[in-house]
Amino acid sequence: MNISSLCFGCFWLFATISCLAADVGTVTLIDGKPRLLRGTAWYALVEGVRIRDTDVIDVPEKAQFQLEMTDGGALGLIGPGALYVVSMSPGDAKQRPVIDFWVSRGWLKFDTKPTLARLRMRSGMGSVTTSDAAAVVHLTADALEVFVETGSTRVVEPGKPDTAGVEVRGGSFASRAAGKQVITAERAPSTFIGALPRDFMDPLPLRMARFGTPREPVLDHEATYPEVQAWLAGPYRVAFGKRFEAKIATDPTFKAAVDATAKTVPDAAAAKAATPPAPATATAAKVEPPKEEKKAEPERTWRWPWERASGK
Repeated sequence: MNISSLCFGCFWLFATISCLAADVGTVTLIDGKPRLLRGTAWYALVEGVRIRDTDVIDVPEKAQFQLEMTDGGALGLIGPGALYVVSMSPGDAKQRPVIDFWVSRGWLKFDTKPTLARLRMRSGMGSVTTSDAAAVVHLTADALEVFVETGSTRVVEPGKPDTAGVEVRGGSFASRAAGKQVITAERAPSTFIGALPRDFMDPLPLRMARFGTPREPVLDHEATYPEVQAWLAGPYRVAFGKRFEAKIATDPTFKAAVDATAKTVPDAAAAKAATPPAPATATAAKVEPPKEEKKAEPERTWRWPWERASGK
């Protein structure tokens, strides 16, 4: 088989995988120039694009991205940061679907809905799980901070099961520094409030109704090794090693870059032997989520400090 035939076959392989991937939600808000890594190529994002599991969204500094999930929940990320849609595990009659995200850093806000899909945000500093909450998360290389506006979440230290997490209810704050346990407080500290992006002080705007017809992302370029090196060396290196295996075999420039950093970055072959940190995917058949009953929005029991001062 010649190289051109092999490349053609790899193209159709990635096209087939993309078609089989599950739609997680729709991009409904963009500010700046977030971009999408799908397969081995980078795409420019536009509002109305459907996001699938295994997609990576890279959000530059001061840029913003919002995803409204198929179940009605919403998630926003303000950069610099990156989000990897690990998987969307199907639910069954007894257990709701679970959407797993990996976030490297950045400011993140989510608003989930009861009786629908659960959300699990993973990071190197711990994970946050919820099925009915609005919360703001600030993530850096050595700290995790969570303020819960309404509902409740569980903040879990790395390597521990969700059931071992600390429950954080509406109006409360939780944080974890590197090497430390999760601590909680009755309110968010002034340093957190002072750094909080203004767009996340209000509820996430729901705009899904504007995007009935899906749009396609705009192809920009094939990923270079420096652009994906962190993913090939990160906690999901097994998945990314398999994703780029064909590219390593057929792209001499990419392969040379991999070989040059083989001592510090596992190549595709080494990645296969690594233990994946991702959770096991549920095997139950996918079912349609129950329809959400329209309920009146609950009155907020918390107030930002400036609201208290102004008497709002």
